[in-house]
Amino acid sequence: MTRTSLVLTLGLALAACPPVLPDVPVPDSGLRSPVFKHAHNDYEHARPLFDALDQRFESVEADVWLNGDDIGVSHTGAPFKGSLKSLYLEPLAQQARQRGSINGAPFFLWLDLKQGDGKLLDLIAAQLGEYPGVFTRFQDDQPALSAAVTVILTGNDAGKKALVQRASPRPYARDSNSYSPMDPPADSRWGAYALNYYAFMQWDGVGAIPPVQKKQLENLVNGAHALGRQVRLYGCPETKEWWRAAKAAGVDFVGGDDLAAIAAVFSER
Repeated sequence: MTRTSLVLTLGLALAACPPVLPDVPVPDSGLRSPVFKHAHNDYEHARPLFDALDQRFESVEADVWLNGDDIGVSHTGAPFKGSLKSLYLEPLAQQARQRGSINGAPFFLWLDLKQGDGKLLDLIAAQLGEYPGVFTRFQDDQPALSAAVTVILTGNDAGKKALVQRASPRPYARDSNSYSPMDPPADSRWGAYALNYYAFMQWDGVGAIPPVQKKQLENLVNGAHALGRQVRLYGCPETKEWWRAAKAAGVDFVGGDDLAAIAAVFSER
């Protein structure tokens, strides 16, 4: 069984009966939020960060662990692919300072906290703080100070919530791994959702998306946007049909592992 088939099989088994989301109309403004290409577990590629940048991706994800007195990047802990600084912070800062942006577009670095260890949290805050002007700064009760790279904390729930309670301005905001239409509006601490695909969807990503599933996806996206938050789905089908449907529905971060295939879908007219 292929990796994609296994993910689909497990996802369908876990998704017994996802909740039917209430209808949420498209905002009256008619303005469409940008849709970004997202590199899931970006560090697994031959050239972390740079393979994604070569394909003009605007978002990458790095799983981070405490590694002695530093932050290591890997999916399961040691051995590490490298440090957060060497793989992501330094090269992003260099490009941001030289060019003023990352490939001329907004760029997002998702830090997936694999632990809630206090030392790891301190290191994340400290290392991001070493690059003034590179990372968007989030302020309490004021607009964010936009910069070349926006950091979104995901993963360990207690850890990311603790980090965003620190004094502002903060060089990061957090997501939530659960969604409800009754959630409070977005603020400077909580600005995104990262949701398990099969917690809401049942489509396997093959063929045309069924109308009921299309409406469910649109209600999820429109509901998140109505609250002022961006949305990313993980554990999704790795198919062109899914990426096209996600792009059409306005999912803010459309991603997976096959960078070239995702880029090809985004290049379609």
